[in-house]
Order: sequence, then structure tokens, then C-alpha cells
Amino acid sequence: MKKLFLLLTSVALLSSPLWGQDVRQRLQENPGRYANVLHSYEAPETIVDTPAPAGYEPFYVSHYGRHGSRYHTSLRPVTRVSFLFDGLDSLGLLSPEGAKVHADLKKLEAYHDGQEGYLTLRGGREHQGIAQRLYERVPGVFSQAGRDRVVAESSYVQRCIQSLANFTMVLKAEAPQLRFDVYAGERFMRHISPGTSVPRNKSHDAVFDSVLNARFDPTRVMNAWFTDPWDAAQHLGHYDVRKFIYYVFYAGNISQCLVLDYPDVPDFYHYFTEDELFALWWAADVATFDSMANTLDNGCRFNETGRKILTDFIEKADAAVAGNDVAANLRFGHDSGLQPLLSYLRIKGYEDLIPMAEAPAKGWYSFEQMPMGSNLQMIFYKNAKGDVLVKLLRNERETTIPALKPWKGPYYRWKDLRNYFVNLP
Repeated sequence: MKKLFLLLTSVALLSSPLWGQDVRQRLQENPGRYANVLHSYEAPETIVDTPAPAGYEPFYVSHYGRHGSRYHTSLRPVTRVSFLFDGLDSLGLLSPEGAKVHADLKKLEAYHDGQEGYLTLRGGREHQGIAQRLYERVPGVFSQAGRDRVVAESSYVQRCIQSLANFTMVLKAEAPQLRFDVYAGERFMRHISPGTSVPRNKSHDAVFDSVLNARFDPTRVMNAWFTDPWDAAQHLGHYDVRKFIYYVFYAGNISQCLVLDYPDVPDFYHYFTEDELFALWWAADVATFDSMANTLDNGCRFNETGRKILTDFIEKADAAVAGNDVAANLRFGHDSGLQPLLSYLRIKGYEDLIPMAEAPAKGWYSFEQMPMGSNLQMIFYKNAKGDVLVKLLRNERETTIPALKPWKGPYYRWKDLRNYFVNLP
């Protein structure tokens, strides 16, 4: 048996003494962040609100929320690697640590049985918390005479409907007089998640593979998991060893979403060193960036998705500003809707069009940009004259659009913001 697993290809690990220092520390502080878009929501420790200019009071909220923490959307992320472990186990190739990885995959597979794609308890708590903080932030929005209706629309996917239910029940508990119109169905996908059929960038897989190959050395892991790494590698089918290990990492990322449902949910991160986790996270961050945000590689292919969602924001805001009875328009969808919207708006963090492979080095971190429960909230204010201001909140934190100068602090005049919106290319 070979105790050393010599790589078939050379490994050119990137040396970046400056890049990533801040993010490495942030990942170490909260290892759940290694999960990228599967990371559970991190609420602000403190709500910071820049006071509105004198005389302006909040009267309307327009909201888009990604569903909360969930199960994997299918069993495949787990079974594609657990199946390979089954075969390697039958050949007697698993080391004691490899047998533990195998057992943890089987446990994760059992937990997903009949629950694929559904919201977890943690996901429900996330939306309850977001709703509670929104109410406490602008309670006056939900106590207006003559403006007591909340319109909540959801993707037809069950985890989004569950998120809507958790969110709206908190608002109803806080403001029992509110009337709720709740919708879900194919029709609402046209302005909640209209871009799921956008074709993938043709160079996506090649760029991802090159980054993974350059940054991740599988030698230690293969030696730790298998009694004969060479022999094990020959039984991985069409997966090379790096991709196989990456998929184990990906399968285990979901564990943090299940902690309230299953207190003994396995922790897969202890099977990797910090350097290995960082390399795997880096490759996943690159892939996530190109999959749902505009990059130089994909030629802004998500603009149409963002435009359709933004059009709905504008139309409903216009109606509220004109004087209807709606206190809030709530939308519950997916990262495949919200991320293109943020990218199209060029909101802070999305203002630069950069190559896919440079996302982590440029400070674009998917655990920060698009965790479970991510949200965009537009809070509308008006004064006695009827002048309207808008403040943007991304994941409940004040933000801006760098291309458009605010009027005061983080506040935009609605007429300026609307003009910016309708003139986006």
C-alpha cells in the first residue's frame, strides 16, 4: 500500500501574502462562512439607523428576501459522494477517518429523506428575526390609518412560502390590525425569480477548475481518508480527486442549516485543515460570483433578470407614493433573483465589473453578499409636503449605490433614485 499520494499533476499553490488576510480572519472567526451561499444568515449585532432628515417619516417598505436556511434542494449533493464512499468501503479502502466521513455522509443523507429543498427550523427563525427587526425599526409604517395592507408574494417553491409564513406571522402578531394579501404561483415567478433559465457562462467550468487545481492540494486528505490513495483515485469515476473532495466539502456545508432540527448533525469542517478550507472556499466563491452576478466573463447576462424584478419594485413603489393602502410589498424568492437584482442595481459591493476569478481577491465574499435569508429593503419616507426619500438596506444594513450620490446621508430622493433605476442599461 502506498502511504504517500503523489499528484499526477503539479500543484501551483498561489501565494498571496496580502490578498485574503482579512477574509481568512473572518472565516476563522465563524467557520460557517466557509459555506458561501449555504451560510446561515448573520443578523446585525446592532441596528444602526442614520436619522432621517427633519420632517420625514417612514410610510412604506419594499422588500425582497431570499428564503432562509434550508436542506439541500435534492439528495444529489450528498449521494454523489456517499455512493462513491459505498464502493470504496466495499473494496476495503477506507481508513478509520474515511469511515467516519462515510458515516457522516450517511447521517446527512438520512436527515434529508423527504425534506429536500424545505426550510429548516433555523431558516424559519431567520425570517422571524428579520420581520421583528423591521417592525421595531419602522413601527409607524405598520400603524397608519388608511394604509394597513401588506402584500406578500412568494416563489411557488415551498421554502419561500415557508419563509413568507414565518415573516408575516411576526408582523401580524405585532400589528393585528394589518390586512394581508398572500400570493404564490407561476405568475409571480415572472418578477420574483425570472432568470433561472439563463445559460451558464461557457468558460465557467474551466475557470472554476483552474482555480481549484491551483489552490487546493488533495494529498493530505487522500492519505487521511484512504488506506491506498492511488487505488481509491482509480475508483472515483469521472471525478478527479480535487473535485471529489470539493463535493464532500459542499455536501457538508449544509450542516449549519440543520442544527436546530438535528442537534447531532455532523461537522465536516474538522476533516480539513484551515488552509484546505480556505482553498475550497476560494474556489466556491469564484463559482458563486459568476453563477448569479454580472462578471466580465459572462457579459452581464443577468441584467434582464434584475430588470424584471426592479420593474416590479418601481411599479409598486409608484402606487404607494401616489397614495394607496399598502404599507409593505414583501417578496420571497431565491438567490438567483436577489443577486442579479443587486448586481443590476450596482449596489455597493456590486459596483465593479470584474473577472470571475478575481472575486475573492477583490473583496467579494459570497457568505457576506448572499447567505441564506439575504434581503434588500427599501424604506420610503415623506414629509408634510409629500416629498419622498428612500433608504436602502442590504441584509438590514444601510447601503448606497456608488454611481448615484445620496441627497443626505444614506437617503436618496425618490425622483433621483427612480430616474437612476429606469435609465439603467
